[in-house]
Amino acid sequence: MRYEEREVVAQLQRLTVRELRGWVREGWVRPRQGENGPVYDELDIARIQLVCDLKKEMSIGVDMLPVVLSLIDQLHAARRDFRCLAAAVADQPEPNQQAISEAFRKVRNANS
Repeated sequence: MRYEEREVVAQLQRLTVRELRGWVREGWVRPRQGENGPVYDELDIARIQLVCDLKKEMSIGVDMLPVVLSLIDQLHAARRDFRCLAAAVADQPEPNQQAISEAFRKVRNANS
């Protein structure tokens, strides 16, 4: 689904249109641009909820929020990359899968 900013604010009830626009200006939320302004999807809503939690529930300061968001984004990217790698390994013949698994265990154990 797609939501306009007033729908987002009404749905979440934890922020104002002014706050949301500020978060977009800061780059913390990146909605698509629609004919009548920004349009938010489900991922944007989840991101907005995260920012609300970080700022309002956990009292993360404005100076630290970009750092925390960047770390979370990096974690999600690493998890996505790992899923892609696991799928690529699963597509290999069984002997190759076993060789990769063994090599992975050796490297992991050497770095523990």
